[in-house]
Amino acid sequence: MFDAFHKEIFEMRVTLFCTINDFPAYGNLSDYSVKGHHVCPICEENISYIQLKHERKTIYNRHRRFLTPDHPYKRLKKAFNGSQKHDIALISLTGEHVYQRVQHLNTVFGKT
Repeated sequence: MFDAFHKEIFEMRVTLFCTINDFPAYGNLSDYSVKGHHVCPICEENISYIQLKHERKTIYNRHRRFLTPDHPYKRLKKAFNGSQKHDIALISLTGEHVYQRVQHLNTVFGKT
């Protein structure tokens, strides 16, 4: 980087901390697969989906579990496949679990 005030070049290192983006951009930024049946980064293997007959569309359900227990959407039947949902949300990963998943990743800095 160039520091205009000091008129010198310096090396800057940054971390991308937080973004707001759509799902395809999320996949590009994080190198997470956003295609296939296990696309939810929260649910991962615990995802529930239905493949529509005569369509090439996948419907992901059971996300009402992330709502509060008294949320009115949990009681709706007509709008959600004819059933009430009383599932509880998944437990968030701890820092130790996240570290165990990423400790063996090989990180290469710079453009490849």
